[in-house]
Amino acid sequence: MKKKLFTVVALLIVVGVVCGARKLLTPKPKKVAEVHVQSARQEGDPHARVKVVEFIDFQCPACATGMKMLRTYFEKYPHDIFIQVKYFPLTNMHRHAMVSALYSECSSRQNKFWELDALILDQQKQWELLINPEPVFQSMAQQVGMNMAQLNACVASDDARLVINEEKAAGQTLGIKSTPTYFINNQMVVGTKSMEEVMKRLFPTK
Repeated sequence: MKKKLFTVVALLIVVGVVCGARKLLTPKPKKVAEVHVQSARQEGDPHARVKVVEFIDFQCPACATGMKMLRTYFEKYPHDIFIQVKYFPLTNMHRHAMVSALYSECSSRQNKFWELDALILDQQKQWELLINPEPVFQSMAQQVGMNMAQLNACVASDDARLVINEEKAAGQTLGIKSTPTYFINNQMVVGTKSMEEVMKRLFPTK
């Protein structure tokens, strides 16, 4: 009887160790808040009651529409909204997704993200069909007063591309498959229409 009891206890210990090891080895899913973003790509009060994180592809038409909507809400409720922008270039669909993200990332390093972001998205139809959109992006960068030597060095660097790829990979671990995808108060919201519905609930018209 003692021998059987000893065997049962030993088995329970082994099972416990194995389960514990599996738990330690299994990576925890990332929360959207754990995905780092530069301060230049965020706007508003971090303690605002509505926090919006957008994973964006700058060649995505819906992303351009969605950003205009968000900017409208932000301008109307500047103290109630905190916005962060993160990269999710759909390079298999949009041939200029990466290069537009590179110019965006490099603009953030000169604290010109929001200025260049607005031009890139507003003029999306003017560059998306070009074979090489970089002359257009260069012109935009000059319009917002960027240091062009620093910009060109940044665009050519591996570092900027690494940041973009890391944010996209982080987004994939969160289950993102398309753009625009938002996290509004940590809840995933896919698409511009769904985002607008959520924002209308959070900011009902009086």
